[in-house]
Amino acid sequence: MNIQSLHQEDRSTRRALLILLKKRGKISIQEAAEQLGISGVAVRRHIHELQKDQYVQTNIQRQSAGRPAYLYSLTEKAGALFANGYDALVNDLIDEVKDKFGVGQVSRLFDRRKEKWLRKHENSFQGLDLENRVERLARLQEQEGYMVKVEKRGDGTIVFEEANCPIYQVAVRYRQACQCELSLFQALLAVPVVRTECMAEGGRKCQYRINSGQA
Repeated sequence: MNIQSLHQEDRSTRRALLILLKKRGKISIQEAAEQLGISGVAVRRHIHELQKDQYVQTNIQRQSAGRPAYLYSLTEKAGALFANGYDALVNDLIDEVKDKFGVGQVSRLFDRRKEKWLRKHENSFQGLDLENRVERLARLQEQEGYMVKVEKRGDGTIVFEEANCPIYQVAVRYRQACQCELSLFQALLAVPVVRTECMAEGGRKCQYRINSGQA
């Protein structure tokens, strides 16, 4: 089963809940109900079903006073719901390139992918200020399934988060994929970009800090 089949089986609310959990990490019943526009009772029912399938787990958050809070998050098993079915094929093809031509050619392969992406999109970034360039990048990444969230902080720093990585299995084996993404962001945004969290390194999400100063 994958997240697409959940949708095909007309379980749209449960699918929306899974996506919400993927984006937020941990969430309470009340927060989920507010975000999904349904009752807390309905959320509990859906979470119960997802727990039976071992896709959702309960996290107890101790508080200084009063009863502990219960938050819910995705299990490791749930990660398969968001996996790209072509990961194994892509990894096999990259393995072939590495075995025949060496690891340097793998790096060049990712560099060529970055250059191709730049040629396709860089004109649409021309003339935009930083905030609009970030918004443009977020839309493009969202279309690719990265589940993007952008937050502007008081010091002018912009935090760019990706809750999902469609090429996660590839990135775990070939970190050139992560370096390619960072380099691409820096080229398109034309300001310093620092990766502060990475799913391929065990993080819950990929997070970048974008500085508003000149590159």
